[in-house]
Amino acid sequence: MAIIASNADAEKMQQAQPGEKKEADLGRKEDGETMSSLTVKLTRKELYEEIWKLSVAGVARKYDIPYVKCLAQIKAVQIPVPPSGYWTKINFGKQVEQMPLPGDGDAIVTLQKDNFQEPNIAKSEQVVQTTSLRERTESVSPNASTPMDPIPQSTAEKATNQVPPETVQRFGQTYNVYNRETLYREVWNMPVAEVAKRYKVSDVAIHKVCKSLNIPTPPQGYWAKLRAGKPVKKPSLPPGGESKKMGMQTGAGTSNRSNETEIPLEFLPEEERQVVLNVAAQILLPQENDRMLPEIVAHRKKIVEWSKRKRQQEREFGAGWNRGRNQEPAPLFAEGVSEEQQSRVFRLIDALAKAMTPLGWELTADLKFATGQDSVTLMFSESTDKVLHTPTKEENLKLLQYEEERKKHSWASKPQIRKYDAVYNGRLGVSINGARTFRDCRSYVLEERLGDMMLAIYEEAERVKQARLDREEAERQRREQERKREEHRKLYNAEVDRTLALVNCAEDYETACRIRSYVSAMEKAHPEQELSEWASWARAKADWYDPTIAKEDELLGKREHEKKQKDKEPDHKGYWW
Repeated sequence: MAIIASNADAEKMQQAQPGEKKEADLGRKEDGETMSSLTVKLTRKELYEEIWKLSVAGVARKYDIPYVKCLAQIKAVQIPVPPSGYWTKINFGKQVEQMPLPGDGDAIVTLQKDNFQEPNIAKSEQVVQTTSLRERTESVSPNASTPMDPIPQSTAEKATNQVPPETVQRFGQTYNVYNRETLYREVWNMPVAEVAKRYKVSDVAIHKVCKSLNIPTPPQGYWAKLRAGKPVKKPSLPPGGESKKMGMQTGAGTSNRSNETEIPLEFLPEEERQVVLNVAAQILLPQENDRMLPEIVAHRKKIVEWSKRKRQQEREFGAGWNRGRNQEPAPLFAEGVSEEQQSRVFRLIDALAKAMTPLGWELTADLKFATGQDSVTLMFSESTDKVLHTPTKEENLKLLQYEEERKKHSWASKPQIRKYDAVYNGRLGVSINGARTFRDCRSYVLEERLGDMMLAIYEEAERVKQARLDREEAERQRREQERKREEHRKLYNAEVDRTLALVNCAEDYETACRIRSYVSAMEKAHPEQELSEWASWARAKADWYDPTIAKEDELLGKREHEKKQKDKEPDHKGYWW
């Protein structure tokens, strides 16, 4: 029986299920009083069965434990959890396989509970879901448990999102039917980019339709102010104008990425994917006076110190004196972004980091988003406008000197003075690992795309991880092939040595046989001569050559039959041998 200590009041206990009420009563008997921070004790088998019945998110909700903390504790005790797509297959009636529980099922598991505060979400009916993640979060199966509640929507918003746009077929093409009042509600309930996706057109086309139907659209920065809780004005729909308008679908608003899959973050386990989608949908921009993360504060100080050193060097040695190989590298975001926009950059990074840190991410000292062995880099840049260059005093002086010299010398060279200047215009853009790009535009600013940026970081981290795994696998295969080649080389060389040794031994044996035949022939040809002493000596030398006998000679020593002939043949020695 599980022992559960709960802090629910009497009214909630009456509404609880009988099993849960019994467990709560037992918990009170064990602890003696209601506590704000408690533990949950179960056997491994009981916890395993609840996970595969309710999901990890359901267990976390049941025992009032933060999902991330609950999942970490479950993994620590080595209890298997449902894989990615498990609950989706169940919802569609497909067969699923439940992994068995390893180890002792009767062992007691203690789940630690702590105070967990959900992210602050504005409760007003005027709060508008600004990221493009609403459809993603709504696409999650209703039977699958989600550990966080989505941002509340008004009845009009829900109706707008659920009812598909009206279309007609003309001449083999699909045309949208834009209703003036409906389109007015849509462009003020979500960014124009999201409205464009619903109608499968570009955001420019939606702006043109709104202009033709006399529909006011949110100004730039409207959604950022709304998410920050600042007051905004929503103008009413002006009278007059056409009530409907038709326009052809171009498909431009169906997707901003050519490789976007139907299910976002499909590579994540189902429960973790739901958590990430909900966090991304609820991510908020911190207030301007909120303290940023220590890594960001330290990096801002680094930029300030670098800028001071650079200005001091320019005052002492002139601008551009240190543009060679000895130039001190600029810290990240110190260049390419104006000082006015640097605060925006750091607030965006701070918002993303604070939302992703509880999910297992880490913000490094150089402001990269790291998870495990992989990291994702965010590169911010600010657009510039081309304006006419106003000559400085020094440049005007050079022009005057040139005019004076030209009167005296025809070969006087005109000074090179640029005609235009590039001036920062405040429009930021961010590139995520050089693959995904988000920019300020008429439809939205970066603050309104924090959720999409967070999902892009996840996707880029997965791409980086897969690339790393591919490199590691390629390196493993290369090393394995190198090992096999080296092993084959050693075996081949050993076989060559054995073969040559065999040939050398056979040659020695053949030499010994020839010597013995020669001795026999000599004895037969000269029976009258006394050859016994010579024959004994010669046969002894044959035994020395013969590898089957391998007789050691008194003077020549032992013959190394496996060596080549030139390395083992008897040879004369000099004085210093």
